Amino acid sequence: MTYYVPITNKTYSNNITFHLNKSQHPNYDHELNNITNIVINNYNDTQFIDDLVSREMENVASDENGIYKKYFWSKPNQEMILASFYLGYCIMQYGMSMIAQRWGGKLPLQIGLFVNGVVSVATPWLAFWGGWQAVCVCRILQGMSQAGFFPSIQTLLAQWVPPKELARLSSFVYTGPVIGTIIAFQFSGILSASPWGWPSIFWGAGILCFATFLVVTLFASATPHEHKSISKEERDYITHTMVNISKKKPSVPLKAILASKPAWAIFTSHMGSTIAYLFVFMQVPSYIHYSLGVDVKNSGLISSLPYVAGFIASLSYGILSDFLTNTNVLSVKNARRSFNTLSTIGTAVCLVAVSYTKNVSIALVLLVIAQITHVSIHAGWMVNYIDLSSNFSGALLAIGNTITNVLVMGLPVVISYIIVDVSNQNQWRVMFYLMAGLALVTNAIFVIFVSADKQPWDHVDLREKEYNVVDLKKETRKRSQ
Repeated sequence: MTYYVPITNKTYSNNITFHLNKSQHPNYDHELNNITNIVINNYNDTQFIDDLVSREMENVASDENGIYKKYFWSKPNQEMILASFYLGYCIMQYGMSMIAQRWGGKLPLQIGLFVNGVVSVATPWLAFWGGWQAVCVCRILQGMSQAGFFPSIQTLLAQWVPPKELARLSSFVYTGPVIGTIIAFQFSGILSASPWGWPSIFWGAGILCFATFLVVTLFASATPHEHKSISKEERDYITHTMVNISKKKPSVPLKAILASKPAWAIFTSHMGSTIAYLFVFMQVPSYIHYSLGVDVKNSGLISSLPYVAGFIASLSYGILSDFLTNTNVLSVKNARRSFNTLSTIGTAVCLVAVSYTKNVSIALVLLVIAQITHVSIHAGWMVNYIDLSSNFSGALLAIGNTITNVLVMGLPVVISYIIVDVSNQNQWRVMFYLMAGLALVTNAIFVIFVSADKQPWDHVDLREKEYNVVDLKKETRKRSQ
């Protein structure tokens, strides 16, 4: 039997579904009335409602349907689950980049794929056994293992891609998350509606991780020199222009990196564009839902449309960037400036414009435009990490990612202080202007201080010679004293 208990006041609106089975819960009438009376008598305390109803419903329907049961977790608990991933991601970001630095970009990918496969397959059972707290642990483990993905990819690109093809092939590679998002939107709904229910989403993701892990293990190599089946001609074609890459495993010159203006230019743009982008695709759908009455997140077609457009645009930007630089229409430095600025202006304009519209179609078009322009960062600050350093691009990206994700965790706090009433368009508009301003200011810093030249601290052999000269001078002074 299913009961619906509506709870509504000025600031809170929700429908809670109570699934009670009389055979398992002979006192279900009494339990339902008890929960209902508590909710009605305390309807003004929304936090109290969330926590109490979540707790009571887990007790009432504790074993119904086994691992296929539906959970009634409160909104704060849901946010804890979502935030747990970023906690693990931040913790291991730099550590995983050091693994990539020491053992190459292949190993962190293997670790991430295998751990995520195991955790994804086990999640439905762990949720049944340990509730939302166990799911938080799963998400932390997934975040920790996935922390090495982008630094590893960046390290592999620096080792495998010649400079004249860098923007194009980097854009191709970074369309992977876009394609994955499109697939996830479409197949998660299909799997959830299947006889295996919502756990099949996790099982499907886990199987895909294991399959990819096998492909990477069998066919991938950290460098062209380590690949077993590559031809000499192909190896020479890849490596003949990549003179700055060291075959040694040098330590990261952290002090020199943190003192580098071009490096901080990338970190700043990385932070500003990512926060603005996450705001667009985490909060703008909520704005459209509450202001325009359209649930974008639950529409597979509408949710996928921006990513399909972004996939096509990303490929185009990479090809265009390499064409402009290889034909000397633009210098590499100005190409990075131009594509980064396109991304920032597109995001900022769409943010401001969407806060003034009440038209659903216009709002959705703006979401698509925001994604189309945003992916030009693949030919902007993302590839600029490799411009500055072939040997330490993974570590550079990890530093930028760590700074960004620490700041991202504070974004919900800022939103909660500014947007008190989700139906108030003026409050949303303040937040939209704030995010647009952040994106524009950080891009201006990037444009002023960007460099496309290899930095002195990237030249490992030269740096070692300088250190040897210094050590020799110190030794000579000691002997003369």
